[in-house]
Amino acid sequence: MQMASSDLPQQDNGNQPMDEDLSSDEEMETPESNGTRATGTSSLGSRKKTRSFVWKHLTRLENNYDRCKCRYCGKEMSCDTKSGTSNLRKHVLGFKAFLAWKAAKALKGEGKQTELTPDEEDNLSVFKVSEDVFREASNELIILGELPLAIIDSLAWRYFCLKVQLHTPVCRKTSTKDIVAMYASRKAQMKQVLGQNKQKLSLTTYIWVAPYTSASYMVITVHFIDASWKLRKMIIGFKNVEDHKGSTIAKVLIDCLAEWDIRRIFCITVDNATANTSSMKKFKEDFVSHGDDALVLNGEFLHIRCATHILNLIVKEGLNEIDDSIIAIRNAIQYVRSSTNRLTSFEFRVETGKMTRGSLPLDVKTRWNSTYLMLDQALKFRVAFEKMQSEDKPYNDYFMEITDGKKRIGPPSTTDWEEVERLVHFLVIFYNSTLILSASKSITSHKIYNEIVTIIRNVSKISSATGPESPDDSLKYKALSMMGKLRKYWNPFLEEDEPEKSKSKSCKMNKLLIVASVFDPRKKMNFANLCLEKLYGKESIEYTLLSESMLDILKRLYDEYSLATSGGGSGGSGSQSQGSASQSQDAGAVFESRVLGNGLGYERMDNLYEEFIQEACTQDSSNELEVYLSEKVETTKPMLGTEFDVLSWWRRNSLKFPTLSRVAADILAVQVSSVASESAFSTSGRVLDTYRSCLTHFMVEVLVCTQQWLKSELHMKERGISTIEQLLEAVELEDDLMRANDPGLQE
Repeated sequence: MQMASSDLPQQDNGNQPMDEDLSSDEEMETPESNGTRATGTSSLGSRKKTRSFVWKHLTRLENNYDRCKCRYCGKEMSCDTKSGTSNLRKHVLGFKAFLAWKAAKALKGEGKQTELTPDEEDNLSVFKVSEDVFREASNELIILGELPLAIIDSLAWRYFCLKVQLHTPVCRKTSTKDIVAMYASRKAQMKQVLGQNKQKLSLTTYIWVAPYTSASYMVITVHFIDASWKLRKMIIGFKNVEDHKGSTIAKVLIDCLAEWDIRRIFCITVDNATANTSSMKKFKEDFVSHGDDALVLNGEFLHIRCATHILNLIVKEGLNEIDDSIIAIRNAIQYVRSSTNRLTSFEFRVETGKMTRGSLPLDVKTRWNSTYLMLDQALKFRVAFEKMQSEDKPYNDYFMEITDGKKRIGPPSTTDWEEVERLVHFLVIFYNSTLILSASKSITSHKIYNEIVTIIRNVSKISSATGPESPDDSLKYKALSMMGKLRKYWNPFLEEDEPEKSKSKSCKMNKLLIVASVFDPRKKMNFANLCLEKLYGKESIEYTLLSESMLDILKRLYDEYSLATSGGGSGGSGSQSQGSASQSQDAGAVFESRVLGNGLGYERMDNLYEEFIQEACTQDSSNELEVYLSEKVETTKPMLGTEFDVLSWWRRNSLKFPTLSRVAADILAVQVSSVASESAFSTSGRVLDTYRSCLTHFMVEVLVCTQQWLKSELHMKERGISTIEQLLEAVELEDDLMRANDPGLQE
């Protein structure tokens, strides 16, 4: 489509267009604004409004706000906000693409984005979005869809773009550069978010070995409570590690935190590998050099062992003892699922009705919870399997086949079914706890001690049961074996100065797992003391020591945060005292003390009341922690099917407990399992499967991290936060509100 200069609209003194809809006073939208008022950005959080129609055709330069570029001819012009837009209108109205733009706008309708792009011969093409938006969307498609980078060069993609009249795709090298630039841009924005965050961050890490390259990668995920009291997780690193030594892990972790300029850490959750224990010691020694506030309580409670990993080790202890029975049932399920004829034959023997392959799931051998679900479901079809064994010859022949030089185990006997049935009833204790503790999108730190005590009490009950109704000896033996594992990994009484041989046999339990339950307003110290009473007895020395230890940790945490937030003051109570004193001074400044007749003093009741309040505060110098613990527990019952929102409670009471709420935000953000980091490998595994060994370690990190960040942005949009900049503004606003309400922070 070509247009002659005679087709240009008539001009009035070369400045104003004749069409009323092109008046410079009219509010116009740009293709990037989605129908909103056009804006130009000079700095983060600072935007200037533009109203002229010319911004449909001109784009301000990113590095110079006072200059712009014509989107048709590429000419750069001055666009100082003080000089107006007369020269810009002359250029636009003198360009032959102008009428084509008006025609395209009339065809597409008001409010819809339309882009006209001239080629070398001044032929114009109409597009709904700009080329920059198209390139960005193409790169996001590759990242989110885990597609190979070569697709951008493929005939299929180019034909698709031609078919739907999109812009011509760029080459693979350009797309790769754009993706790296996208990664760098988002990383810079997120560093601002973490930099503005005043609280300490909790981390989870996990190491995974790629199946095709045998390269080891460590994912590092940061967790914190944002300004709106919502739990947020953010992958900050997907690093290649040369080996699994503790010193190597600590170095990679410290380098990653330095890369993000993170200087305050609350806790780090890792699995129970020996290398992780030594890496946490090395990390604490090196990271404490960042300052007195780098670690909480000098890193005494830095290391948290993954709860789900511990449960996995405990349960495997019981599964190994009846391994043949589990294999027999697994082989039977595999036979039924292997063909349609076998499934039909099995269905004839099912009394409960129609079934599908999904009715009999196969397990993942390395995931005990999937084994539990497989066995639990198989027990429902026990009668059908027994009928298959007595009636179906191909079923029995299947177990006579030789695999790996041995006869296939099975079919499952009556003893196998009874062993598995007893085990399933026992494993439900661990399965329910695993479901709760493996959550990565909700807070779990205040729930873990409840699950620990629940498991210990039920396993202990089975192991010590006596009488006619007690379980059989095999189940009691399994329970005793599991109790040994429980004491090994969750022992709160192992001291740091004990001999190395003693420490190698068991691991000291992080007492923050108990303290975290106190920050549930429905529990406070009441629940923790009840758990200790049920485990050790109210009159026992263990009960006394742990109860006193918890109170001591709470006081030390509160004192450290009070010192950090109020510059050595006493937190909220100190702020209240300052406020009362200032009010008294104001009252005294207005009403001077006078002497009435006969030497009698002039008294005012409001002054007397201020003195009374000051004396009461002096006598009762309770801080926030003491007030919180002395108040009644929360008894509000949530609606049926919903869960009590602990974070919402602290958000509503953050002004009442300004210092304690900061402690609560940090301790509730702690992840008791490394599932949040493990889940990243589902993405990385597919990415590496797509590219095999074609990617560098840096590009693996770019693709995995950018995908996670894009998904996080989509979740933020669902919550009403459309960009990372808005999250940063929310953090800044929250910081301003905290300063306004806490005189200790105003300095």
